[in-house]
This record gives sequence, C-alpha cells and structure tokens, in this order.
Amino acid sequence: MFIRKVSVFLHATFHTQVRYVQYENPLEIRMKLFDNIFNKKKTAKASELTTITRTETFEGFSIPGIIHNMQYHFTDIQVYSDGLISCWEMVDLSMLKDKISKGWIVTKIPDGESISIFSLGHWQIEQGKWEHTKESLYEFIQSLVKRLNPTLENLHDYKGNNSKIIGKASVAKHFIPSPKPYHYDDPESILPNKVNGEKFHFFYRNNDDKTYLTELSIYKNGRVELTNLPSKKVLDISDVKDLMDKELLVTDLKIGETITILNLGSFKIKSGSGVDIKFKLNELMDKLNELNGKENSIAKCARIFEEYKRNPTVKLKNELKETYETVPEHQRIFVGTMDTKDYEVRQIIYGDVVKKEWEDDYGYEYPYDDMPKPKDE
Repeated sequence: MFIRKVSVFLHATFHTQVRYVQYENPLEIRMKLFDNIFNKKKTAKASELTTITRTETFEGFSIPGIIHNMQYHFTDIQVYSDGLISCWEMVDLSMLKDKISKGWIVTKIPDGESISIFSLGHWQIEQGKWEHTKESLYEFIQSLVKRLNPTLENLHDYKGNNSKIIGKASVAKHFIPSPKPYHYDDPESILPNKVNGEKFHFFYRNNDDKTYLTELSIYKNGRVELTNLPSKKVLDISDVKDLMDKELLVTDLKIGETITILNLGSFKIKSGSGVDIKFKLNELMDKLNELNGKENSIAKCARIFEEYKRNPTVKLKNELKETYETVPEHQRIFVGTMDTKDYEVRQIIYGDVVKKEWEDDYGYEYPYDDMPKPKDE
C-alpha cells in the first residue's frame, strides 16, 4: 500500500511537468525569457564598486576634567551631541559612568598631590575645594548631551566595547577628535562663515581678584578669545602682549596663589613651575603664522635637519642652529621623532656635550652617534 502511493505520486508529478512544458502559452514563454535576460536583478561584487566615505560634523562642549593616570592630568573632556565623550579615548554614556566609577576620570585631586597641565606646567596643590561628586559629574555631562540633542536621538551605544577588528588588528571605533574653537565672522548673516582657530591654556588674573585657568583661542586674523572666565573676553593679539607685560596673563604662579577652574574647583599653589611666558608667546605667534599658511618653527627646523643629513654643510648647520633656537623651548622635543626627540639636532649644533647629557640622564651609551659633521668644516 505504501509503495503504491509513492508510485502514483511520482507518476502524477512527471505527468504534470510534461503537460506544463508542452502546453504553456508561447507568448508567456517569450516574456519570461526577456525578463531573464534584461530584468533579472543582479548583486554587484564589492570589488566592482567605488568605495566612499562621508564626513559629518557634531556639535559639542569642551569642559575641564581630571584624568588620573599615574599622575593627575588636567584635560579637556569633550562632550558631543551623539552621546560620545572624549576622555583620552572615546566612550559612550554608559562607559563614561564606568570610567568615573573606576577612577579614570576623577572629580578632585588630594591635597599634597600635583596637577599636570600639558604645555603649561606642573604644580603641587593644597586646600582643594571641588565642585563635583562622581554622581553630579556624570549628571552634568549627561545634561550637556541633552542640551546638544534635546530628543536624545541617534545616540551611540558601544555596548561595552569601543573597538573593532580590522584585518587582524583591534582599532578604535572612533578615533580621538582634535576639536577646534570657532567663531562666526558675520553672525548677523543668514549663512555666517565659521572660522576655526587653535586653543591654548593660560592663567588669567581677573578683576574679581581671582586667578582662573583660561582657554585662549587664536584665529588667523589675530582675533583672540579668553573663555572659562566669569565673562568671555574678545581681544586682539596685541592685547595679549600687553596683558603679559602687566602679568595678568601668565604661565607661572606665585606660591600660595589660589587657582579657580570653572565647573571643576579651586586650590592653592604649594610649589611647582610653568613654561616661560616668552616661549609661550613664541608658541602663539608660531600658531598664528601656521593659521595664515606659513611654515611654523618646528616644521622649518625639521625640514632643515633633513636637508642637512642629505648635504651636511656649515651653512646648513648654522641655519639649523638659528631655527632650532627660535622653537619655543617646551616644544623643541618635537623636531625629531618620538624616540630621538631633539637629541640628534642638538648633537649637530652643540657637539658631544649632548652625548654626555644623555649618558648622565639615562645611564647608558648614547645611541644616536651617527650624525654627519659638515663636509666643508
């Protein structure tokens, strides 16, 4: 009985197939053939397509913060409208809470410890008074995201992992941005032009008898803005020099001077030192030149260094010395690589004294003793 049913089924199936091919309308056959040739959907291979990217701008706020990584480092925490926060790495709001909880981002520096401010100085502090707890700092940053993105739409969620695999390497899903300050050159215009600048940190002795850590933003037309003060100040580059002469805009501090960092806290200076104000002014002027399309002193020094290595002459050695000594002192380490810093450049200029300095500092033989001497010396 079972075998019979199977036999009937096969027979019926075969019979149906034969009748379908034999009796289908010829016009329908031709239309199907046309569709197969001309209208069949094809999926292109990735190798056949042009690869493209797009760039999107996200508005944000820069707020003062402290990273505890062996030392206490002052940093600008960047808060963006898509819910990403830059704190030496990119994190989402959930990961931010974890960073605060585990003490990567801290809300205070213990008395007797030091604060390090990149390209400005290093100071031991006391009598610290701090504005935030762990909870209030998170809530403050969360409120900034909502201010930038009131409906909290399209927020990034890393789901606990801010890296991805490309090939065999693990890379960040979003690289750390380098935000630029900006102003509108014609704010009354329907489409005002946004002008980007560069920013630096200084201390500003305000007329309320307080000294603030301020952000100084400079633009290519010489416009200067001082922010993170009770009220923003708009100046010209010549005003900056005047404020430095009057010791209102400073890089070094007096022992016992109280420093206020808005939205973070205040503390007194117990000891420490900052970058020489003359070098900081040189750094500003260097950046102004760069914004106007000119070669800055670091790039010029690095270029002459490469020229000297290809063609070592007394003339190029003298040019290298002159250019190197115009580089702001706290930036001279950048004229070489991360490993060599400025040792090779200084060995060419000043000779074997650099080798001795290295060996005194590090306790082993100077490793870069291959710089050529001028062939016409």
